[in-house]
Amino acid sequence: MSLLVLALTTAFSAPSAPAQTTAAEVVPASAFVLDCQISGQSLTDCRVVDADPTTDVRAAKALRLAADIQVPQTLAASNPGRIKIKLNVNP
Repeated sequence: MSLLVLALTTAFSAPSAPAQTTAAEVVPASAFVLDCQISGQSLTDCRVVDADPTTDVRAAKALRLAADIQVPQTLAASNPGRIKIKLNVNP
């Protein structure tokens, strides 16, 4: 009998489940393929392959991001030509 009382007391005093929260609005990232020249340890002469940066704000942002990428020395030494990279751009 005391075991049953203890079980009921525990069940009623247990913390309730947390209130459900609404998920934040998720804005998908846009992915762009860029064709860039490796020059030293930086990327130069980048072009967006699959969008027009003059009309697409995110494509223009991808070009700005690519200008700030530093290429590891080993990659620059092994591939002194052009490289294609894929950048995900958040709004």
